[in-house]
Amino acid sequence: MSAPDNHSLHAHKRGDAKHTHSKQVSNQNLLLIALVLTLGFSGVEGAAAYFANSLALISDAGHMVTDAAALGLALLAQIISRRPPSAKHSFGFGRAEALAAFVNSLAMLALVVWIIYEAITRFYDPHKVDGLTVTVVAAIGLVMNLLVAWVLSRDKKSVNTRAALVHVMGDLLGSIAALFAGVVIQLTGWMPIDAILSILVSLLILKSTISILLESYHFLMEGVPLHIDYLAVGRDLKNVPGVLAVHDLHVWEMTPSFPALIGHIEIAQMQEWPAIMSRINTMLLDKHGIDHVTLQPEEVGMDDDHDHQDSPAVASSQFHNGDTFFVECSSGDTKHRMAYHAWGDPSNPKVLVCVHGLTRRGSDFKTLAQAMCQDYYVVCPDVVGRGESDRLSNPMMYAVPQYVTDMVQLVKHLGVTQINWFGTSMGGLIGMVYASMPHSPIRKMLINDVGPRIEPEAIARLGSYVGQPFAFANREEALDKLNQICATFGDHTPEEWEVYNGPMMIQRDGKWVMHYDADISVPFASVNPIMAKAGEMAMWHAFKQIHIPMLIVRGGNSDLLSAATVAEMCKVNPYARSIEIPNVGHAPAFVKAEQIALAKEFFG
Repeated sequence: MSAPDNHSLHAHKRGDAKHTHSKQVSNQNLLLIALVLTLGFSGVEGAAAYFANSLALISDAGHMVTDAAALGLALLAQIISRRPPSAKHSFGFGRAEALAAFVNSLAMLALVVWIIYEAITRFYDPHKVDGLTVTVVAAIGLVMNLLVAWVLSRDKKSVNTRAALVHVMGDLLGSIAALFAGVVIQLTGWMPIDAILSILVSLLILKSTISILLESYHFLMEGVPLHIDYLAVGRDLKNVPGVLAVHDLHVWEMTPSFPALIGHIEIAQMQEWPAIMSRINTMLLDKHGIDHVTLQPEEVGMDDDHDHQDSPAVASSQFHNGDTFFVECSSGDTKHRMAYHAWGDPSNPKVLVCVHGLTRRGSDFKTLAQAMCQDYYVVCPDVVGRGESDRLSNPMMYAVPQYVTDMVQLVKHLGVTQINWFGTSMGGLIGMVYASMPHSPIRKMLINDVGPRIEPEAIARLGSYVGQPFAFANREEALDKLNQICATFGDHTPEEWEVYNGPMMIQRDGKWVMHYDADISVPFASVNPIMAKAGEMAMWHAFKQIHIPMLIVRGGNSDLLSAATVAEMCKVNPYARSIEIPNVGHAPAFVKAEQIALAKEFFG
């Protein structure tokens, strides 16, 4: 690459950040003056310390030598940091200063440890100290350190210079301590004062040293700048007019004092992007001091990589009304089919996937799908082991990892790259894991009455009927029993119960039984408290990784999802908001008009 081309790549154009990548706030002359003064006196004080046999003076001389090295390293770092960006270092060399500060802080920590160790040994083996020599040299050193500290204090912006200043301030305190020790020894002859003051000085400078060490480490590890609230940035971005959602958001400092932001912004129409970006830039600079912003706009509903008409699953342009299809999935080395029921136009790029609870099936969402199918292609799978899907030979595969794998295959089969997700209970857990995965297609998610923590009372209730015998000769008796089990879902009319619970029963060998494989209870029953806690921790971790709009719906009387868990979910993830439906337990059925309206409003 030629030099002109290289320069043009690094140049900032109109509308870009208002700074350059090269460091401009540091003053190399200040460090050079401080280096000459410190290095010149360190040799004098070192010789005097040796002849006076003073630990306080030795510690001060050691500080001076370390200071000289620190100042030299800081000066070198600033020279490097001012180098312009290159083909191999497109951000420039500003991080050299933080690296120097980190190394200097480590050296200071090592020196503190050595001084404290040496001082403690002197309590057991006192050394005779020449008080007069200590007093005179310490006084000269005090003046010298005051001058160097004043020089360095004129540059307060550079973490590198501040790290060097910590060394000098430690040296200043050392000079004061040495001066005081020399006077005390001259007047009283009490030698332990030398070691005591050395320890005191070391402890005084330890806090500043650790502070600089942590700050430089945080910067080198690309942490969020300490003065920026990452969650607040996410919330403010979502509140910018025209922004529908924010994900893949990252904030860090490219060089000290220059924060940067990258991320993905979902918008309705691409032609609105210039105006939205202008509002975002103004907000980020005014509220958070961020002026280096790189954002990728994504138009919601657009699918650049796939064409629905080319997909076997959607080749037909007919309008589906609960039609059943199958997708082939894998569990280990074996294959199984998962059924899904569809409502709406399969060529519609707006897809809503609705996933049911532990013992339910896709037909749960019939009423909701009929209400949504004019705006969405609604897909409601029977999770494997339920409804018309196949049964698994290994019951331990009836678990969220297998269910997520099947959903990934379903989305691939549909030929889409973006979906919305409605998950009830177990379906919500599947959705949370799926949404936390890299490059997840989920763009909005309604989580119906479930969270990372499941209350023990609900687990006991589920265990009382999941996989338990259920067989009735009369369908009406079977439906009545099932309605009793599902009483927490809400107060429904007989007609609503028929639509909702009727498909849950199938006739086999003259008996009305449940539609699902009783073996789905095997992994559920095998969970012990330790496994449950590990699973909860894993779910919390997954939930925190989700960066899409989420609506958490809780039944006001739910025994599975507590109000405290909902509050914690909204606290740890700024993309989540919640609503509570009164007079309903676990879980709202979404067959009532007001509940369906809630879903339609959220998904838009």
